[in-house]
Amino acid sequence: MENDELKNAILTVVARFDLFDYPLNDFEVWQFLPLKASYQAVKANISVANLNLNDGLLFLNHRQNIINIRHTRYRETNHKINIIKQRLNFISWLPGIKLICLANVIGANNLKPNADIDLFIITKANRVWLVKLLATIILKIFALRPTDNKVKNKLCLSFLVDETALDLSVCRHNNEDWYFSYWLAGLMPLWGSQSTYEQLMKANSWLVQQLPNWRLSCSAPLKRFTAKEANTKLSKLGNYLETFSKKLHQKLMNQALWQNKNNNSGVIINDHLLKLHTIDRREYFFLQAQERISQLTLR
Repeated sequence: MENDELKNAILTVVARFDLFDYPLNDFEVWQFLPLKASYQAVKANISVANLNLNDGLLFLNHRQNIINIRHTRYRETNHKINIIKQRLNFISWLPGIKLICLANVIGANNLKPNADIDLFIITKANRVWLVKLLATIILKIFALRPTDNKVKNKLCLSFLVDETALDLSVCRHNNEDWYFSYWLAGLMPLWGSQSTYEQLMKANSWLVQQLPNWRLSCSAPLKRFTAKEANTKLSKLGNYLETFSKKLHQKLMNQALWQNKNNNSGVIINDHLLKLHTIDRREYFFLQAQERISQLTLR
């Protein structure tokens, strides 16, 4: 591997995370590198890259302030996680839920203080609509859903998928969608089974191609999924309730979601996957990152 290729790859990773005010240490740079390299090679080439280093963290010129941002958000995220775990007790008991993850965190423990909490939920087969409906009702009753006036620490049910549709490649803009790779690698399991999390990662083998140095987190979810399998009669009732839940959503769900569904990778709505992001900023992130990278490599 040419040193210039590795150096440019290092600059690329740091520039991308700079968009999220997140300076990286050398191990994180290695993990999120878009090409295969040894950790030792990355460390050796960081010194010749056009980057600044302070407190063990790498950042672009005139961006030293993001070191304090990272430390502040780290403390804030730990506080938020304790709140989230308490609030998950309201919905984690629902039949059909297999895994609940904290999502949309680019950079470990990088939640903004006043932000809501995006959840990624894996359900049993053919239960995304029912779980979405029941969880929405419960969170609404206890005022735990984000509103126009209150979003801080509210739980957002923005992404649900059932166990038959764990391959999330349909959610990528294209094969170069580095943002979604970081999104998937950054999922933080908070409730459920480790095996379900591992099945998710196995179903998305393309992640290894995008992030060849990244590996499954060794930290297991904090609880185990222990719900018993439903009997045949309850399964038939569950199928009826799933159909009812879908029809109810069609009547009550925000029309902007239905109008944009399946036209892009931001909003995907079907019987196995609900990805409800009407505001998808990935194109903006791609352009901004490329601009930063171009400025760095021209020097």
